[in-house]
Amino acid sequence: MLRFSLVFVLALLSAILLKAQEFSGGFRAGLNFTTFNGPLDRNADGTELEVFEYSNGFHVGAMGTLQFTDIFGLRAELLYSQKGGVYNYNGNSYWIFTPTNGSESFVSTGNRELSLEVTNSYIDIPVMGVARFNKFEISAGMSLGFLVASRASGETRFAGASSQGDPIVPFLLVLDYNYFDEPFRQGENTAVFRRDIDNQPVEIPQTLGAYYQEAESDENLYKTLDLGLVGGVSYYINRGLFLGLRLNYGISDITNASRDISWQMLNDTNEFVTRDDNDRNLNIQVSVGFSL
Repeated sequence: MLRFSLVFVLALLSAILLKAQEFSGGFRAGLNFTTFNGPLDRNADGTELEVFEYSNGFHVGAMGTLQFTDIFGLRAELLYSQKGGVYNYNGNSYWIFTPTNGSESFVSTGNRELSLEVTNSYIDIPVMGVARFNKFEISAGMSLGFLVASRASGETRFAGASSQGDPIVPFLLVLDYNYFDEPFRQGENTAVFRRDIDNQPVEIPQTLGAYYQEAESDENLYKTLDLGLVGGVSYYINRGLFLGLRLNYGISDITNASRDISWQMLNDTNEFVTRDDNDRNLNIQVSVGFSL
């Protein structure tokens, strides 16, 4: 589908370039209100354990319009755009403890509360057909995004009991994620919680990196490419200055299945359960711009 979309866009651009009578440039910048859209994990009672909320970002970049009638044209843009959202998990979960004496890791069950604000930075290239009627302009098309940075921050709290019935005193950890650069199972600093659980000494870093307790993989959590549909409306205050509102709806899965794990449970051999969900970006843009 991605290959077909790229071929279609290139063919459309070539056709319009042959007929274009006028070219104009410009720029736009503004705020993003962005979240994730996808299936949510549920417990045995059907209660949703996950919630996606909106977070804020920004976009800025240049645009060029090929006008081939008084009304209709083709526009391409090159934008730096922040997407992402706030991910929350609250419910039954697990924690894998690794003893400092070299013994095998063991699993405790309990309740996890997790809140994580994700900021994914893309270079977006939307290509749209535009139609202008007096002071109003409508646009629709497709956008291809290239992920250039991926970070997140938040906190997680866990409390429960070990397999032998020892209570796990609640602990609260800071999450500081860099999905691109962090190695597997890394704690971010030397400050740790020290506990004795099931007569085993364990240490838990107070600040966790992105892949501290996730499946081992060579892939990042978020994929490099993001394909979406875009549509919007703009109001021109004068000939060049405009205010715009746009929806960018992702149609491609942005997460790699090998990294997309369930926080609810492990499998029968205490290995991570991966979720091949279709997670998509949903982005609302409010812009101010100028067309030369």
